[in-house]
Amino acid sequence: MKISVKLFAFLGDQLGPVVTIDLPTNTTVAAIKNAIIALDPLVKETVENSRLAINQEFINQSEITLNSTDEVALIPPVSGG
Repeated sequence: MKISVKLFAFLGDQLGPVVTIDLPTNTTVAAIKNAIIALDPLVKETVENSRLAINQEFINQSEITLNSTDEVALIPPVSGG
């Protein structure tokens, strides 16, 4: 299934605001992150430290079931003040 993932900050600058990746319906957070890293290895550290949100809620479990209508976002760490 093709899933669109919204990206922000450095990730959005490097890869664009939305990327489309191909994943099985039953997948893992790690699989989503690895698919994004495969697009550009320079984003690896940021992706590994980012949180995944589905339908505007952070995901804490490692295995997830996605629907094609789910809104998926990768939220990088925030700093500054």
